[in-house]
Amino acid sequence: MKNLLLVSIMTLGATACVSTELSNQHTPYDATKDARIRLYGQNGRPSFLTVDIDGKKEKVTVGGGLGQAFSSMVGAKGNESIGMPETSLSKNPSAHSKFLSSIFFKEFVIPANTKVQVTNEIIPMDSTHTHYTTTEKITTVIKGKSCKGNTVTFIPEAGKDYEVAPISSDRECGVTVYEIK
Repeated sequence: MKNLLLVSIMTLGATACVSTELSNQHTPYDATKDARIRLYGQNGRPSFLTVDIDGKKEKVTVGGGLGQAFSSMVGAKGNESIGMPETSLSKNPSAHSKFLSSIFFKEFVIPANTKVQVTNEIIPMDSTHTHYTTTEKITTVIKGKSCKGNTVTFIPEAGKDYEVAPISSDRECGVTVYEIK
């Protein structure tokens, strides 16, 4: 019991450190020097964005955090838009959701002409099932398959909008960067 409590506290502490905002979140979008990007996240399937802002490397995570995961599971996690044009995926991302988890997106203003890196991963939930027969106890442990997608690096142009869509599969990781026209 003590070990379970310790693991729970460590997990909670680690997920509390996940950043879901960039330092420029309250800076207005300027199409002459900024670009915008939309990232998708899901419970157990976070996306990561790394970008330099004012000479400082910043990393944000969309999905996978404890608060976002719980909200996604109960359907309370909404999309966070800053006014980017809709795409076929952003119109109804929950149509691509899996059981007990809704896909959602979050949009960010990022500096143009600066290297941006995006990736995603699948964090599986392992499960254990125990049942008893008249003569024995049988425990089945199912280990989920995890993967970390390749990192995609690109340089956004001023005034342009980008969407980073995850590969739509339970068995593959990866992202595709689309320029929204």
